[in-house]
Amino acid sequence: MSQSKEMREQRCKLIADARTVMDSTETLDTEQRSKVDSMLNDADNLKKDIDRIELIESEERAMKASSGKVSDLAIANIENTNEDGSAYRNAFMKYVQKGKSHLFNEEIRTLDEGTASAGGYLAPLVSTDQASLQNMIIETMDAAQGFTASATVINVSGDITIPTEATVGAAAWTAEEAAYSESDAAFGQVTLTPYKATTIIKVTEELLKDSVINLEGYLATNFGRRFATVLETAFVNGTGSAQPTGITASAGAGVTAASATVVTWDEMYSLFYSLKDSYRRNGSWLFNTTTLAELRGLKDSDGRFIWEASPVAGQPDTILGRPVVISDDCEHTATGEKPIMFGDMSYYYIAMRQNVEIQRLDELYAANGWIGLKASLRADGELTSSEAVKAITMA
Repeated sequence: MSQSKEMREQRCKLIADARTVMDSTETLDTEQRSKVDSMLNDADNLKKDIDRIELIESEERAMKASSGKVSDLAIANIENTNEDGSAYRNAFMKYVQKGKSHLFNEEIRTLDEGTASAGGYLAPLVSTDQASLQNMIIETMDAAQGFTASATVINVSGDITIPTEATVGAAAWTAEEAAYSESDAAFGQVTLTPYKATTIIKVTEELLKDSVINLEGYLATNFGRRFATVLETAFVNGTGSAQPTGITASAGAGVTAASATVVTWDEMYSLFYSLKDSYRRNGSWLFNTTTLAELRGLKDSDGRFIWEASPVAGQPDTILGRPVVISDDCEHTATGEKPIMFGDMSYYYIAMRQNVEIQRLDELYAANGWIGLKASLRADGELTSSEAVKAITMA
């Protein structure tokens, strides 16, 4: 039995035991409440450990699947070859490790094919034989994001306009030889303009010269995690000013809670059914870990807990049969906030410029023996239909 499976079974048992205690009495006394809180806290910690283990296992599977593809570069032994774009990759990694002044003219010409507007170079999208740094960064980002995996992601080269249907046309029964009724749909559009996200990693000259270090893996992990964090925050809570418009700002009005700090079963139920059936069928819940802790003790009108923990690896917990997505960028239960959203998250569109641009900064940190590596990517996001996702707004 795998470690994560054993931990999932332990978690399910803790939750079941906590429910048994809660079901045993109308009102918990101090000892019972402490016992339940302890079991649920242990269940939360197990969930975090399970997520870490499954992330590691996922990355290990990816590495095994690309055996011989993940770079163990020793730049000193680079052989320039033009097969499958590897000449660009080799030149790029040499540029990162040693700087442009150490490149041969042929390598500079090769890199010029991927010159970025800011003076850096595009991370290589290379070969059938080797994993590209570009893909490794994206894979790291995907593993570190919660909400983004539920959205619709499209790769673009510039601005993109997405048509939306504001009002759906209708059909009608018509008598024989009678005139047809007109019913036009009303269309709108959402324009996505990829905004720039940037970061700088400082690495020592010794690290760059160390041929034992998997430099691509190091860069992919660090750039990927940083971009994952800034993108997830923007896609959930972005203002739309020089950054994406978050789903929180665009979600439709579903339910207004009676309290500023507490959500009830009736409000969850009302939010669920405030959406049309087509959106409910593909719907998922979105909220943060703190809100999850508040919701897991809620019971429906029949006294059953609405939150169901998943015993199956890779499957999410559910509420009312629909999956729960956790993003700690979601708002908390406080006055005027939207801590809980439900709906078809695929109506949130993300436009990603495919290329990650990387530039080596030789002089900026040279006095301390550091080399700067500046990276940037462009992305935008917006909900294309406020009917598809709705929220509970606190009083």
